[in-house]
Amino acid sequence: MASGIATIIFLIIGSVYGITLFKVMIPLLTKFKLGQSIRSEGPKSHYTKSGTPTMGGLGIIFVTIFLYTTLILFNYHHLDLNIHQILLLLIPLISFAAIGFIDDYLIIVKKNNIGLKPSYKFIIQLLVSAIAYYLTIQIRNTSSINFFGETLDLKFFYGIFIIIAFTGFSNATNLTDGIDGLLGGSSAIIIIGIILLANLKGNDEVVMFGISLLVGIIAFLAFNLPKAQIFMGDTGSLAIGASLFSMLLCLDMDILIFIFGLVYVLETLSVMLQVWFFKRTKGDRLFKMTPIHHHLELCGLKDFQIDVIFWIVTALFTIWACIIGVTVF
Repeated sequence: MASGIATIIFLIIGSVYGITLFKVMIPLLTKFKLGQSIRSEGPKSHYTKSGTPTMGGLGIIFVTIFLYTTLILFNYHHLDLNIHQILLLLIPLISFAAIGFIDDYLIIVKKNNIGLKPSYKFIIQLLVSAIAYYLTIQIRNTSSINFFGETLDLKFFYGIFIIIAFTGFSNATNLTDGIDGLLGGSSAIIIIGIILLANLKGNDEVVMFGISLLVGIIAFLAFNLPKAQIFMGDTGSLAIGASLFSMLLCLDMDILIFIFGLVYVLETLSVMLQVWFFKRTKGDRLFKMTPIHHHLELCGLKDFQIDVIFWIVTALFTIWACIIGVTVF
């Protein structure tokens, strides 16, 4: 990486570029009526958010790609960059963003919350996972994973693990994106942790990608904190989940996704438990509403209060993951 001063200058320039981009995007999305459709079964307080511009994830993606390619070109001659790692970071980001974009667009056009068919989503996710599996094997030359210090050869099942991780965590981050600032803030905290691990491990590709994605998310948060002027939509939430895992793949710390992303796991588990309990009791509910951040909403907490709770919990899990990453991996 470049010097500390050069990095700071880059971050400032990138942030200005990102904020300017969102300043332009918001009125354009509003003009073309690309606004959020609110679920009828969701919290009533969300009805006031109907029509808020969505697909803000496009801005995050544009900023990330622009800054990442700029950093690669800037550092190309004095860093030994790995093309397979670069592709492993960019392909999931772009592919899952494309899935989310199609989903968002269809929801807006149909004016309901039924977007891209799950079967189509899974086919694309399967293809991306297969590419990620191939690139990972090229980088490591093995199908083994580092399981908290122990080498575990999964052979063919490593591909299945990658499919489950990409699909599961992209959908988990998608579920978490239900309150202004929630996913953006929590993912920014996780990315900072991953950047620190990548820097300690000397992985320049992940450091540069993480910084680029972080700048895009911070620029987005400037307009997404309560009360949000723009939502990231599936375009951003699916891409963020996939990117978190792809960064850990590059670091050979795949398994840490379950600690870094434990908040997202808990959000998903709350939905699964709600469905199980509802069926088991024939109509009773374990939570007032799921994912669990909606339960907290209905308990009387405001958006920013829930954000702070989730951010603190995410920070604790991130610190835990970083300690394990430093001491075990």
